[in-house]
Amino acid sequence: MHLPSRIEDLFTQTYEGFPAVRLKSAGEAISVENALGRANLSYQTKITRNKKHGRTFVILLVSSEVAHAV
Repeated sequence: MHLPSRIEDLFTQTYEGFPAVRLKSAGEAISVENALGRANLSYQTKITRNKKHGRTFVILLVSSEVAHAV
C-alpha cells in the first residue's frame, strides 16, 4: 500500500464519530499504524468480523487536533 504524503488524507470515512480508514489486510494496517506513530498522531485500531466481508481492520484517528479539523 502506498501512503499519501499527508497520512491524514487516508481518513475519508467515519467510525463512532472519528475519522477512520478501513483496511482488508493486517500488513496494510501495520503500515498505516507505523506511519501514524512516526507522525505522533493518536489512533485506535479495531478489528471487525463479518460473515459476508470477513475481517476488516478499522483505524480511528483520535488525535484531537486532526479529529476536529476533519
